[in-house]
Amino acid sequence: MSAMRAASASTPDLATDLLDRAPNRPYSPEVYELTADKRILVTGAGGSIGSEIVRQLETLDPAVVYQLDHDESALHALQLQLDGHGLLDSERTVLADVRDDAGIRRTLCDLRPEIVYHAAAHKHLPLLERYPAEGVKTNVLGTKNVVAAAVEAGVGLFINISTDKAARPTSVLGATKRLAEMVVRDHASLGTRLASVRFGNVLGSRGSFLDTLSFQVASGGPVTVTHREVTRFFMTIPEAAGLVIEASVMADGGETYVLDMGEPVRILELIDRYVARAGAKAPELRFTGLRPGEKLYEELLIKGEDVLPTYHEKIKIFSSSRLIHSDMELWTRRMEKLIGERDEAAIVAHICHLLPEYRPSTQWRSVNGNGHLDSAVGTVAT
Repeated sequence: MSAMRAASASTPDLATDLLDRAPNRPYSPEVYELTADKRILVTGAGGSIGSEIVRQLETLDPAVVYQLDHDESALHALQLQLDGHGLLDSERTVLADVRDDAGIRRTLCDLRPEIVYHAAAHKHLPLLERYPAEGVKTNVLGTKNVVAAAVEAGVGLFINISTDKAARPTSVLGATKRLAEMVVRDHASLGTRLASVRFGNVLGSRGSFLDTLSFQVASGGPVTVTHREVTRFFMTIPEAAGLVIEASVMADGGETYVLDMGEPVRILELIDRYVARAGAKAPELRFTGLRPGEKLYEELLIKGEDVLPTYHEKIKIFSSSRLIHSDMELWTRRMEKLIGERDEAAIVAHICHLLPEYRPSTQWRSVNGNGHLDSAVGTVAT
């Protein structure tokens, strides 16, 4: 077995072992009432969070769980896990792209789901710093497409998966996910119950820190770390997916729910735990420096956000002011024009128009609202 395959095979167990977190309590009775005999659709179903949401929903007696993704190989892998074969012949398996507005509307109109969990997203921070248009197309416009299609199809409940990087965003990833939360709020008065659920890093997800660490240690090092003091919030995939489903019971009018991630963990401490568990030789560490858009410390909330408890000790709620619908429509039309022109600097500037708290990374911070160079946008907050 290659080092890569060995690392991947051990990742799910490692995530549970490395994080000292209490397991989720059993689902509330309301969760079973919400999901029983329902038609449910999960976008991004081939991803780490989406696929776990599918797996957990399948235990809650739904009528059907549709698995939507644009990645056919990911859909194949998921069907293999669920059914023991990968024939891709199930009506539950849906090949579609959230960027395709007409296609998504047609899909939801045909399937008529009663609940939608929207997990489809671009999530790799360094790539989105280089390709902001791609982040906007999937994370913002893609979310808008799915929300609008859900409202049009009469979906009763829509849950958007968000990230801690949406709090005081300093990256394109964080900014686009913050805008996706705003899109959800913007549609909250249109008949469908909508909400977003925000949480931090999921240890063991595909392409995550643990994948890299496992591979680098198995390969003999060095292990690359951005900064000696960097910390992150972490939880396991099953914990995150379970709390997302629990929070969906509470959804009402465009709120954002925040999962309790516990205390942030130093990356160096996590490396030490991994090495001890694996019985491996302490690897050489190579510090590479924070990448554009990265924070030294992540935040789940920012000052001034009104945070309230819920009936579940691991789920909190806050509400923010909602955009006027016409503002989002005008912003979207302008953004689509800029994407067509492939003007990345102007795209970042246009994000700043709607999201003044966004502080672009070094390569983008010099753009102003007109897409021209201007040092007044601000500096990166860490």
